Amino acid sequence: MTEALRKSDDSTRFTDLIRVRCPPALPVAIDTAAARHLMTASEYVRRSVIDRLRADGIQISQDAGT
Repeated sequence: MTEALRKSDDSTRFTDLIRVRCPPALPVAIDTAAARHLMTASEYVRRSVIDRLRADGIQISQDAGT
């Protein structure tokens, strides 16, 4: 990624990894969307998942890195 990408405002270090299977076009789409929001792909996915969980009525505790 380029230096133009914004670093996360959150200084929390995330240590847990998650792996998922996805269609071949998904990583490219994530990179494109992240670049539009000036984020890294990891930050974009992290925020998107958290936003979706909240929309589904699931609250993430503060100690979970949000």
